[in-house]
Amino acid sequence: MEKLSIFLSHLTVESKLADIVKSRLVRDFIGLVDVFVSSDRTSIPVGSKWLSEVNTALGRAAVHVILCSPESVSRPWIQFEAGAAQIRGIPIIPICHSGLTPAQLPVPLSEWEGINAGSTIGMQKFYESISELLGSAVPAIDFEAYASDVVAFEAEYKAKRSSTIGSSSEPNIDLIKNPRVLCISSPQFLKLGFDNQIEIVINAFPSSLPHDRVFSLADLRGHLSSNRYDIVHIAAFVCPRTGDLYFSDVDLDSGRSTTSEIEKISADALSSLLKMADTKLVVITSCESFMMAAALVEVTNVVATKDMISSKMMAAWVENFYKVLPTQPLSMALEFAAKESRAPMRFYGRVTTMPKMQFTASTKASGKSTEEPKSPVGV
Repeated sequence: MEKLSIFLSHLTVESKLADIVKSRLVRDFIGLVDVFVSSDRTSIPVGSKWLSEVNTALGRAAVHVILCSPESVSRPWIQFEAGAAQIRGIPIIPICHSGLTPAQLPVPLSEWEGINAGSTIGMQKFYESISELLGSAVPAIDFEAYASDVVAFEAEYKAKRSSTIGSSSEPNIDLIKNPRVLCISSPQFLKLGFDNQIEIVINAFPSSLPHDRVFSLADLRGHLSSNRYDIVHIAAFVCPRTGDLYFSDVDLDSGRSTTSEIEKISADALSSLLKMADTKLVVITSCESFMMAAALVEVTNVVATKDMISSKMMAAWVENFYKVLPTQPLSMALEFAAKESRAPMRFYGRVTTMPKMQFTASTKASGKSTEEPKSPVGV
């Protein structure tokens, strides 16, 4: 029996849910399905090999499954892949999660019957659709347990998204005179031409100010643990799934290490070093760096992207951002660079404390309203 080819679109920050869906489909349908998980996973912007593989997978897919969240449905690459599937006339199955319901799906996704991933009925409907395309019976699995796994992912996903809530608007400007800058890169990125980006960063400030560059983990640890750096610029591979920063070479399409001796640092460990260095701002110019940003906002402000950006667009953003930053407030530099390059870079303000708030529910009795305090709810 020929395998059913499924193309699964998702955001990198939703990779864990994509892995759950893929592994369960392959297992529950006893190998009768072949799932291509859309490769939002490489940290280096659009490579020809990556795009070729996506186009090939889209061309052979018999059904297109899309993980739909409030964030993913507006992403260009999700829309691109959905448009390709619609042009080919293959079925599209929107799987809604993390606060988005089938009724909230935008056009054209709303033309297809969406399912709620966090409900038992929703996942059962999903399997019924796949079974119909295969011409097989619906596997006898525990759909309640499946839905519970999705709900657990949604809780984790919500917590990570909440940790990056911040605002660039401050009532008073924190003036940082003669900022010290550290540029982090890797030998692989230098070979790819990212040395020009580092030069732009260094040259944005007077040569009399102390600026440093590091290309190895040992140098990174040594500099951040013994010096103060106001700005840290990262132009190296950042794993979009874990937030790890790599100094050793990686495969640019799969994101996997190509060497036996892996040289990397976790986002949490980097966060500790940045705290030692009293860093005020981290700029990450690797694509899909949301996971790293989520870890770093506990100790510093972060500028990063959660979307695919071409190398030319990123280079234009870097040039315009650092052209303005030495003379204008951070908010102005971000605004100018965004307008000039059209790159979707985001600012995440440092999250220093958990907001103190409590929610209460009111009850009405005999025409009077009374309030009964409830236990504090996490935000």
